[in-house]
Amino acid sequence: APSARTLPVVCVTTTSGTGSQTTPCAVITKAEKKDKSALWHPNLFARAAIVDPDLMLTLPGPITAMTGFDAFSHNFEAFISNGTNPHVELLALQAIRLIVQNLPRVVDDGSNREARASMAWADTLGGMAIASAGVTLPHGLGMQVGGHCPQVAHGQALAALYPEFTRYTCQAAVGKFAAVARIFNPGLEKAPDSVAAVGCCEEIDSFLQRIGMWLSLKSLGVSREELKCIADDGQVLPDYKNNPRVASLPEMSELLAASYERGRVSGR
Repeated sequence: APSARTLPVVCVTTTSGTGSQTTPCAVITKAEKKDKSALWHPNLFARAAIVDPDLMLTLPGPITAMTGFDAFSHNFEAFISNGTNPHVELLALQAIRLIVQNLPRVVDDGSNREARASMAWADTLGGMAIASAGVTLPHGLGMQVGGHCPQVAHGQALAALYPEFTRYTCQAAVGKFAAVARIFNPGLEKAPDSVAAVGCCEEIDSFLQRIGMWLSLKSLGVSREELKCIADDGQVLPDYKNNPRVASLPEMSELLAASYERGRVSGR
């Protein structure tokens, strides 16, 4: 475990991303034990971080999309988290705006320095946001997907879970979902929060499709047999407790089952 003897951490980011440069978190996968978990300790905060967008210019489009959606998830989940605060909300909303504008641009053209810089800043903001407010339900489940199926990248697991997660959670955080919906679609500005919140789920679906991340657990090579084990471990990490609607184990199992296959069009 981290202690006073822990060596200083210096981070050089090569994706945008995990936000690791501004979090007290280190993720460890033990493939032989089907275990993916995290260390969380103040001594794991980086003493120094170099965030240079030029280092991301040759990052392939699919990895740009996977890591970029992780950054989106950090900010979205910190924004809606039961543990959020006004400072986190400001950081997260700024980052979400940057990601909505710039992630499709860097997926299409990875050499776009301006868009890469915006994504690097959004990633950094996301790390600061989750360092304070934590993540929610899809991160805890996504970690279990990665533990049981190490071939699945974290951003891919999140993308496969998000269409069901947003609809599961939406009515418990209507104002927050509505605020994010209006970032995606300014046309929802005058719509009632109840309408905009439902629209947020559809906007995130469309965003996933736009960046090539409209995925199912089946498409990622997760077997139905593994779903039960993943669900059984769904409460190993405490992230789910931060969700505005706290899921029971049976509900986690239902969410995973609903994420197993996905239609080609938005809305499933």
